[in-house]
Amino acid sequence: MGFYLTIFLLEVALLDPTYVLVIVFLGRVWDGITDPVVGFLCSRTKTKLGQFRPWLLFSALPTAIAYFFLWFVPHWSKNELTFVYFLLIYFIMQTLLTCVHVPYTALTVHLSYNQKETDSVTMYRVIFEMCGTLVGIGIYTLFYSTFVNSNEDDCTDNNRVHDKEKEDAYRYHAVTIGIITIIVLMITFLTVREQKEETMKKYNISFFTAIRETFGFKPYRELLLMELFSWLAVQFVQGNFAFYTKYSLSLSDQYQYVVATLLICSVCWMPVWQIVLTKFGKKTTFLCGMWILMPCMICLLFLNYEPLLIYPLNIAGGAGVSVAYLVPWSMLPDVIDEAYLQKGVRREELFFAFFVFFIKFSAGVTLGISTGIYKLGGYDQLKCDQPWSVPLMFKILVSGPPVIFIIISLFFLWRYPITEKTRAETKKKLKARRRRTESEESPTSNTPSYHDSDDGTLKGELQCSKM
Repeated sequence: MGFYLTIFLLEVALLDPTYVLVIVFLGRVWDGITDPVVGFLCSRTKTKLGQFRPWLLFSALPTAIAYFFLWFVPHWSKNELTFVYFLLIYFIMQTLLTCVHVPYTALTVHLSYNQKETDSVTMYRVIFEMCGTLVGIGIYTLFYSTFVNSNEDDCTDNNRVHDKEKEDAYRYHAVTIGIITIIVLMITFLTVREQKEETMKKYNISFFTAIRETFGFKPYRELLLMELFSWLAVQFVQGNFAFYTKYSLSLSDQYQYVVATLLICSVCWMPVWQIVLTKFGKKTTFLCGMWILMPCMICLLFLNYEPLLIYPLNIAGGAGVSVAYLVPWSMLPDVIDEAYLQKGVRREELFFAFFVFFIKFSAGVTLGISTGIYKLGGYDQLKCDQPWSVPLMFKILVSGPPVIFIIISLFFLWRYPITEKTRAETKKKLKARRRRTESEESPTSNTPSYHDSDDGTLKGELQCSKM
């Protein structure tokens, strides 16, 4: 959605950049409310179907329907009515995405409480998320080539008009993605099983107390800020990449292939980074990935002289992007374990809820800032021919701010207190706590006890410590 939404609203729905800015900004404000609320509600959910799986079941169909209407252009006479329509649909879509994404990501640490297995699950989840994005791009490319006969914009006297062919391509792509969404969520609901003992135990604290305790934990706060700024860098490129490809590189007919190449390279780098992560540690892996990504973003300033160099550049860029996707998520379970060791309570739902929110918030910030700059750079969504300042503006947007954000994220990486040594110590202490808890249990207890085996595999469910 991030690769296409801005260019869809501006050049297909023909919304004014100011309206797009308001839609994105208010949508992220709404996100700031729904993400922690859904995370808190997930922590209170207790059903026979599990804690998280019911959210996937009941959100599947509404999410698919809302996704279709997000890509539907109502041909109303007043632009203000179209603005209100997309604002409401965007609110609904973000709410439903929260109801899917928060429980879906929180399931990661409930499939296994062993660190190696959790890291492996995280890697596979991120890989399949990228593959899902590739599938979405492939579906859009298929319908675009089917319905759109020319890559040129529909213009009358240099004024852009509604392009029915592009609208049909977006609509049919939305229907297909909606059907796939329902199928995938149903498969997840039917095949995934949660670790029941941990998920069924509840802690009755107030909503604001839970938020205060979550943000009051320093390792989580530093990781959250590191993730926020690294994602701001990635999202600045992603949100403006379609415009950069079209106006700065003059490769609008190859945009889908450029993005697909980047994502394929990112997926291919994932197993490599997983090996590096295991051997050298997570902080070192993140640092290496960001040092690879920064020169790639700087190179985007000069590709207009040889646009096709974007393809080999994607090989190195994919390495950096894959680190931004993989490593922060793999560090989050470490923070959860550290908080559990210190507090005696696991609150994965809120940790994941704010993590999801900051990722979506970064997308909103980048789209909001970018669309606010578009008019300053001379961009007019109703004109087919743009002034010379527009290509320069998009080159700066995909290079300058991302590099600055990466440098800031590295500062918070330096402040992040959990190292490989402290992570190993935490694991030993948690293992000792579980064994001590098991030894205190009655032999006639009906509650099964489990522990880590010597080879590091989890043989059962993690027991909470009584504190």
